[in-house]
Amino acid sequence: MRPMCCRSLSSVVALLGLTACGGGGSSGGNSGIDPRLARLDVYEAQQLRLFGNPQTGAIGMAITQDPAIPAAGTLNFEGAAAIQIEHSSKTLALYGDAVLALDFEAATAAGSVSNVFGQALTGKVADYTGELSLAGDGLEGAEFQITYAGRLTTDATDYGFAGTLETMLLGDQVAGVAGIDLDADIAHGAGVLTGSVIVFGEVAATQDTPVAP
Repeated sequence: MRPMCCRSLSSVVALLGLTACGGGGSSGGNSGIDPRLARLDVYEAQQLRLFGNPQTGAIGMAITQDPAIPAAGTLNFEGAAAIQIEHSSKTLALYGDAVLALDFEAATAAGSVSNVFGQALTGKVADYTGELSLAGDGLEGAEFQITYAGRLTTDATDYGFAGTLETMLLGDQVAGVAGIDLDADIAHGAGVLTGSVIVFGEVAATQDTPVAP
């Protein structure tokens, strides 16, 4: 799986595109800036630390080598999700907060994507209700699969998600995680749309990384 994940990492930077979600959606009086968009700065800084930026020469984290992976303990990651939904008329870009816990002894993963916002079909920035659950078991090594599932809704427009993230641990010692599905099938009405789901995060600031064996 490693060569595929390496190619996926190079695609992530281009796909994330963490910029203002179409604008025009502010509801905060006359401030002119939607406060939700400020969260993109946080996501972008994290993206830069994890993946780097080939255009500026910034170097991201390498995939963790197996000897550096803890044999026990739990790591909690905090980060973001970037979702693209391909409609025939436009591509919607959504963003949200992501949390993921990896239990190395039990070889399991559990987490969620919540507080999702982004473009709606109206062209405005909107909040999406619902969340995506993240889960996995039988995890082994630095590269593994976790599943995601859930529904996101805004303005009576509903999207259903169910898929698999090709996931990798990042850093010389485990410092980050990234899960990627570049060919997501997204249920919408009676049909299915295509898109992508990317989840990434860093070890929570309040937690130390368990020592590798």
